[in-house]
Amino acid sequence: MSNTDETNFYEMDDRIERFLRGEMSAEEEASFREELKTNPVLCEHARAVSALLIGVQEKGRQHDQIIIDEVSAHKKTYNLRRLIIWTSSIAAAIILVVGVSVFIENISYEQTDEMLSPYYKHYDVASLSRGETDSVAVAHLYTLFNRIPEENDMADIISELEPIYASLDDDYTYYTYANDIAWNLALAYVKVGQKEKAISIFDKLKDDNIGTPFEEKVNAILSTLSK
Repeated sequence: MSNTDETNFYEMDDRIERFLRGEMSAEEEASFREELKTNPVLCEHARAVSALLIGVQEKGRQHDQIIIDEVSAHKKTYNLRRLIIWTSSIAAAIILVVGVSVFIENISYEQTDEMLSPYYKHYDVASLSRGETDSVAVAHLYTLFNRIPEENDMADIISELEPIYASLDDDYTYYTYANDIAWNLALAYVKVGQKEKAISIFDKLKDDNIGTPFEEKVNAILSTLSK
């Protein structure tokens, strides 16, 4: 690597580190995010840093020298040692990961989507009978369900499904679709890393569908989540 290339990677490290620390101004952060979309070298380098931070988090209290040795063993060409040392304690790593790191989110979403792909279902909005009084409401539900495998941001979907799910025991408007509402809300929780909430819903679904094919489906995803 030439001195110029090395300098560029040092500068890249500095920018990524400032982004992860939350030290950029709003204008700098917006510019940085836009550059990620057009600069594949910066994007790849940032992903490498993010993947490394995820590794630090998963390894918990293991000595950071293990991480450094692993990077060396895989012949990483990026200058990450300074950033690794800076994140030597698990507390610091968690603070970074919980911060506004779009890279970590993207990696997590990709891995989660791959895990959940067998459990996604497409809901055919066109199949609903237009004459039914609840067809508009159900069509909206189906649209929400179909967005879950397609989108990363689950905030709006969860905010709409949560009150509907909470009202199922008292309001029979969506009674026919109770399993689908619970199932898709749980999937949305998994996508944002709220596994405990998801498992709680899946456990209730299992209890409500004992002896049915749906129980087998719930058992399958619970087994996947436990791995």
